[in-house]
Amino acid sequence: MTAAFVENAVRTLMRQDEDVEDGVSIRRLIKHLLGNPQMQDVEAVRAYVQLEPAFRQTFAQIPSLGYFEGG
Repeated sequence: MTAAFVENAVRTLMRQDEDVEDGVSIRRLIKHLLGNPQMQDVEAVRAYVQLEPAFRQTFAQIPSLGYFEGG
């Protein structure tokens, strides 16, 4: 997972959504990156648990994009 790859994916999702004021959810990003937009949220969360260190490291390299945790 490279910073350029993730940034491109985030920007693609932002262009697809008219209401991106709060950004792109990590679940939506994971579904997009895994090529499965119909993936259940619980499966996306499980994938996130495995990918979290890589996401943190990758987003740290993209100062123009924020990475927020929260519920």
